[in-house]
Amino acid sequence: MEQLLCYANKIEDDIEESLLCCANDIEDDVEESRAALQRCPPGHTRRSACLNNLATDLYNRFKQLGSLSDLNEAIELDRTALQLRPPGDPDRSSSLANLALSLQDRFKQRGAPSDLDEAIELYRDALHLCPLGHSDRSFSLTNLGTSLQDRFRQRGVPSDLDEAIELHRDALLLCPPGHSDRSVSLNNLANTLRDRFRQRGVTSDLDEAVELHRDALLLYPPGHPDRSMSLNNLAISLRDRFTQRGVPSDLDEAIKLHRDALLLYPPSHSDRSTSLNNLANSLQYRFTQRGVPSDLDEAIELHRDALLLRPPGHSDRSMSLNNLATSLHIRFKERGVPSDLDETIELHRAALLLRPPSHSDRSMSLRNLATSLHIRFKERNVPSDLDETIKLHRAALLLCPPGHSDRSLSLNNLAASLQDRVTQPGVPSDLDEAIELHQAALLLCPPGHSDRSMSLDNLAVSLQDRFKQRSIPSDLDEAIELHRDALLLRPPGHSDRSMSLNNLAANLQDRFEHEGVPSDLDEAIELHRDALLLYPLGHSDRSKSLENLATSLHIRFKQRGIQSDMDEAFTLYLQLSYLSHAPSYGDLSAAKSWVASAEVLQDSSALVAYQTALKFLDQHVALLSSSSRHFNVVREATSSLATDAFSCGVRHGALTTAVELVEQGPCGILDPVGTLPHAA
Repeated sequence: MEQLLCYANKIEDDIEESLLCCANDIEDDVEESRAALQRCPPGHTRRSACLNNLATDLYNRFKQLGSLSDLNEAIELDRTALQLRPPGDPDRSSSLANLALSLQDRFKQRGAPSDLDEAIELYRDALHLCPLGHSDRSFSLTNLGTSLQDRFRQRGVPSDLDEAIELHRDALLLCPPGHSDRSVSLNNLANTLRDRFRQRGVTSDLDEAVELHRDALLLYPPGHPDRSMSLNNLAISLRDRFTQRGVPSDLDEAIKLHRDALLLYPPSHSDRSTSLNNLANSLQYRFTQRGVPSDLDEAIELHRDALLLRPPGHSDRSMSLNNLATSLHIRFKERGVPSDLDETIELHRAALLLRPPSHSDRSMSLRNLATSLHIRFKERNVPSDLDETIKLHRAALLLCPPGHSDRSLSLNNLAASLQDRVTQPGVPSDLDEAIELHQAALLLCPPGHSDRSMSLDNLAVSLQDRFKQRSIPSDLDEAIELHRDALLLRPPGHSDRSMSLNNLAANLQDRFEHEGVPSDLDEAIELHRDALLLYPLGHSDRSKSLENLATSLHIRFKQRGIQSDMDEAFTLYLQLSYLSHAPSYGDLSAAKSWVASAEVLQDSSALVAYQTALKFLDQHVALLSSSSRHFNVVREATSSLATDAFSCGVRHGALTTAVELVEQGPCGILDPVGTLPHAA
């Protein structure tokens, strides 16, 4: 082991020494090129070449050290060199490509659309100078294709992406098996096809992307410097395919590939932070599918490690802030710890500050901050949080005009926040605007679109909300049909099928309670049964699904008096007492529902229900800061639980158990002098 540690330390020392040598070398190169340029004044035959050399060295120093002033100077030098290479000059195409490349990199740093537009026109001019048969044609096709893909990602114009794909296909044809650039061309085409899948949901695009990435990986054997990049590319495409089809092996393979890639990036490697983020994102996604808490905790730690490698001034810091915020947001929804949500909001605010109005990711950052504030509004009911949420979503929508690939998402987000704003009597409801926005979003997700099922769900939920507000039966009927349509798009194996089953069941149960049609309740129960089967033991959402089914059975028992329904409901609730993982707020909510049902129906499981609820409450409150408002809310909302438990024990003649239940309650439930509550 000591030999291995010494070897690892030697590698890190060698890498640091190599980086230092490279830094010294690039400084020497810049100074030598400056001196050479001074020896070639305006009018000198080699001035354009010297301008180009200095620009190249400054660009290389920018890539190594990240100084934007180097990039700006390189751009000005490239412009001057281009003026000295008029049409007909044999070096004009390379000069066009150099200036375009620097502008494209500056766009990635600053997000100014004019830099990218100019780069694309320069690349077009360069391609015209590389006709069929020209040795640089594949290189020129690739450059133009990549820049169009960048513009698509900023503005979402489909024609840019379609053109990029055709350009990359043409480039690949010029790189047959054995060509040194074939692996790069395979990856470029695969990445653009994956982007088109994300926009339009055509599965053949994604399948082709996966196969192209597999072919590229074969050309990067162990030891190849680009193997880690190829591992990551294949992993991302497999993760996307898992999202579409729900095949667990795709996601597991993606995580393994990301782990393999991370091993190829030692702590001092410039791409280690990217690899940490990729692995974290995949683990986070697996958590959302399978609910294993360790996946989420590992993802958060990986995102924290990545952020440390991207200090203030780093070009990718805003992305890392956003990634860490997203994972903390998910953990908050799972465990309800207020500090996770507050940190999420502060991280999103910090990311937004790094994405000014011209930045390509500003609309995403606005949406992310708005979503977190919306969640906090729902938790703490502070109106200013909701008002800011709506303002941010409106700003994001303005950055996604008609034709933008994210417009439907932005419409849905604004609609969801409007649904939650309380309206005054007699004033047109925000809910009406929300429904119109959801309808507009659905029109942008036609049959075959990957987001259609989500859009159907969103519109259905808003109609259900309006039904609850105004009791218009047609709203509920339409919501049910929309949920049925969404479920058809989420066949067995789809990652969101369980959610769709629960949504349809809830709507049918609402209609039963409004109209009393027995078949609606029967169908709701069967749908809840199907959903529960998709939440295995240990899944973070199993308790909520179990509670949904038990509640429906309870309703049917009250309606028809069938004893087996009540027995099944309490058999389901008893599963909560065997919970093996740390309880979430959802687990506590399910346990409290068990307590309420057991008390109403005077079931013999009441004492076990109280024991379970108090145990969950104790463990949940332990996660909260005693100074937090959320802690006080939880304590006030459940302060009667120990008292009720004691009374239940007394009624059942179990005095010892009654005392134990009071003592089991969370710290602060007993009064200051520690006296027992009076029996009811």
